[in-house]
Amino acid sequence: MVVINNFTKTLHSKVPSQLNPKLTRLPSPYTVCVIGASSGIGEHIAYSYASASATNILIASRDMESLAIAAERMKQLNPQARIEVHACDVTSSESVAALAQFTKDTFGRLDALILNSGYAGPVTLRIDKGEPEWVQRAFNVNAMGTYLVAHYFMPLIMASEGGTKTFIAVGSFAGCIRRGPIANTGYTVSKMAQTRLIEYLSEQFGEDGLLPVAIHPGAVLTPMAEGNTPEEFMPYLTDEVDLCGAVCVWLSSRARDLQWLAGRLISATWDMDELISKRHEIVDKDLLKFAMLTG
Repeated sequence: MVVINNFTKTLHSKVPSQLNPKLTRLPSPYTVCVIGASSGIGEHIAYSYASASATNILIASRDMESLAIAAERMKQLNPQARIEVHACDVTSSESVAALAQFTKDTFGRLDALILNSGYAGPVTLRIDKGEPEWVQRAFNVNAMGTYLVAHYFMPLIMASEGGTKTFIAVGSFAGCIRRGPIANTGYTVSKMAQTRLIEYLSEQFGEDGLLPVAIHPGAVLTPMAEGNTPEEFMPYLTDEVDLCGAVCVWLSSRARDLQWLAGRLISATWDMDELISKRHEIVDKDLLKFAMLTG
């Protein structure tokens, strides 16, 4: 865990000046959909795209009231943008399919899909403890939700002529751990499955220009984290909530140049210039993916 956290020597807990979304210009027109955008990290991801002058922004979640509030702020950040809100439950095939159809009917294209929806549930450190429904919910949201979003949105993303073809899942380094005070069984294993699905997207669509990336947002004190993080780990939740959004915008703005990152798990806390400097090492050794050690 220490090694992956410190993959770059320089780490950031807040948005570095060079990643300020206000200074990042996306192609125009540009259509992005952020799922799980009603609060916390997802909400601020949407603000980042608004600040970066995305022309069309669709935000979705189960909480329509909070989405409406977020949309109002986004309109203040980017008065020229077309902003739409839509209900979506990523555990429902019908709900995700309806959102994909709405996106197609409303905008006719999609440049970037950002999936932030997630579920942690109460921390359960042993398989024989806790409740099975907590684990089931984690898999339904984190793993199956990622599959459903990819299943229904990939045709639109890949058919969008001249699009940046970006698919970003807000994942977690928790998917890399097996022990310790935050090794929450259902959450960690379902997040590992989510990251593996991103690898599959790269294998299946990477040659056609898709940039699928899983991104660890840092240790952020979100409402979900506050309700599910052990007390001894709370002091470590010091990364700012808007950091992940800034990195998502950066990835989107350079999608074609960053194709070598396809299928990999990165961290929003890493220094992106240093990450780029490691390109040849990452590609040659096929780093930042799950692998079985045999020696």
